Amino acid sequence: MNGRGKRRWSILFLLTLMLGVLGIVTGPAVESQSNEPQYAEGEVLVKFKSGTTLAAAEVIAADLSIDGMREFRILSQMRQRPFLLMSSARRSTRELLAALQANSQVEAVSPNYRRRLQRLPNDPKFAKLWGLSKISAPAAWEKTVGSPGVVLAVLDTGVDYRHEDLAANMWRNPGEIPGNGIDDDGNGFDDDVYGYDFASDRFGKNDSDPMDIDHHGTHVAGTMAATGNNGIGVCGIAWNVRIMALKSFRPDMYIYDSDSIEAIEYVILMKRDYGVNLVAINASFGGGGENVLQKDAIAAAGSQGIAMVCAAGNDGADNDTTPFYPAGYDLPNIIAVAATDSNDQLASFSNYGATTVDMAAPGVGILSTVPTGKGLEAWLKSGGDVFDANALEFSGMTSSSGLARPIYDCGRGLSASYFPAGVNGNIALIERGDNTFKEKTINAQAAGAVAVAIFNNESGNFSGTLGSAGSWIPVVSLARADGLQIRSRGVHQVTLVNRPANYGIIDGTSMAAPHVSGALGLLAVQFPGDDLPKRISRLYSGADRLGSLENKMKTGARLNLARALSQSLILTITVSRQQASVWVVNKDFAEVYFSVEKDPGAVISGETYTVYRKTLSGSYESRKEIAAGEIQNGGYSFYDKYLDHAVSYTYVIQARNAQGEVIALSNEQSI
Repeated sequence: MNGRGKRRWSILFLLTLMLGVLGIVTGPAVESQSNEPQYAEGEVLVKFKSGTTLAAAEVIAADLSIDGMREFRILSQMRQRPFLLMSSARRSTRELLAALQANSQVEAVSPNYRRRLQRLPNDPKFAKLWGLSKISAPAAWEKTVGSPGVVLAVLDTGVDYRHEDLAANMWRNPGEIPGNGIDDDGNGFDDDVYGYDFASDRFGKNDSDPMDIDHHGTHVAGTMAATGNNGIGVCGIAWNVRIMALKSFRPDMYIYDSDSIEAIEYVILMKRDYGVNLVAINASFGGGGENVLQKDAIAAAGSQGIAMVCAAGNDGADNDTTPFYPAGYDLPNIIAVAATDSNDQLASFSNYGATTVDMAAPGVGILSTVPTGKGLEAWLKSGGDVFDANALEFSGMTSSSGLARPIYDCGRGLSASYFPAGVNGNIALIERGDNTFKEKTINAQAAGAVAVAIFNNESGNFSGTLGSAGSWIPVVSLARADGLQIRSRGVHQVTLVNRPANYGIIDGTSMAAPHVSGALGLLAVQFPGDDLPKRISRLYSGADRLGSLENKMKTGARLNLARALSQSLILTITVSRQQASVWVVNKDFAEVYFSVEKDPGAVISGETYTVYRKTLSGSYESRKEIAAGEIQNGGYSFYDKYLDHAVSYTYVIQARNAQGEVIALSNEQSI
């Protein structure tokens, strides 16, 4: 864009900003359902046409019973016409708008909208949390950032409860005195201050310390609820709720069903008997093999209104044909989550399943908390520019201040011929492609390079690995645009930093699931009266339907936090099963009832509601379609007949608008 174009853009921006600040409407208003405008009742902002005097405006105001008027003097002077705020205690905003819009001397009029501060936290790494922007978290935070009264459980490798970005948000058991070795609250667990360790050794013994033995659980916890707006590191989805640590991985880095069941029981106990407002358990683990006891434990948690948010798995497999548990249990309180990338595509590693995976959330290149000092942070400084980088797995590290050396273009680093002699003792810049990161690095080390920066061969940055631990030099990745810019500058001095940190980037459905767990935390704060089915309905209904996810999961959608918090149509379903010998011997029937709740003021009409049913191994089939006019007293019921006695069935309701677009989806109910 040339300079003239830039100036034109700036002028248009300023005009738009001025009109927005004044609330002036120059055409039909379009209101977003997810950001409903709010205004001061009985007040309007009025711009009069050129040639209208203040005296004439005062006459019009008197005719409308205006009892308060304030002039925007500077604007009136600059535009040579009155700009006024008018208010009336006797006439509504709608009445004032209608009357003034009909007046030939009025050019524009609008309500006196009120606007909130745009809540973006001051955490310095917030800009790197692409997933939060993708799911519209900043807009959701205008409604709530969470509450200490809501607790999310992390069933994982433990949590670094001393971490700078997690300590303030750790749940603390008010009935326990730390470190006295006594079960002060009588719940059967000594010193369960932050939660508990259900797998302290290879035999699965318990102790009171749920400190992270890896980094996984701390990373999950940070995405869910790292402290926001504290000027440190990152922020979580629900950055003011509390985190309960349930360490259940043994030193061999496996979680055993017995340990996970104990942990789930602890959650049930603390909610049912001790009043802890536990909303969800995040379960970013899984594998093959169905376990009825584990399924029963999860179902028991569901009976207490606790969701189990499960990673769908990282095998790139179809869970419909290759079950993955616990995500694959057919339970209404399980939410199985796949992973998407920054382009809203299903991640290459993510499992999927049209009938066994519920929804998706960001899970590629996710930055979050890791145990103190066990993460890496990387960047490359070239001239006055500092470019974000990702450390490749097993990469060597620099000192805290980094390596200051000339950088040499080494093409794609495919063989010794790609490396100029000058790279010896300096930094190699290599383009991704044609061979592995490991091979590029081996070639660079053979040429004498002391560090490597690999830039992408497509837009954006990437994560990668050198395959295994070894005597590697520092190796980082760069976005394509950054690498091309550095290469265009020729041989020049740069500083490459790759050093220990308290934060790290990880891929996986393990990283997608905590986005959903955090969302449930915010929904519990915003709608404290909701039961779990209604909360799940808001989650599914507000998600963004994406073509890339169609037929890959039940909703075909990726989490949208803002829409979930402002969903205007909520569907919930209940199903009961009975024997029906009056119709066919040994056949059952289901009484299906669903409720329809519309927010006051929601503009929805002409919608249709479809009841779908599936068996455990089958796909959803339409059983009945109901028009909006058939809904009576906020609900509808019917009998689904001729069910096989020994077969389990699952039901769900979907609503579509007059254009055929999905606008709401209920919770699932199995019988």
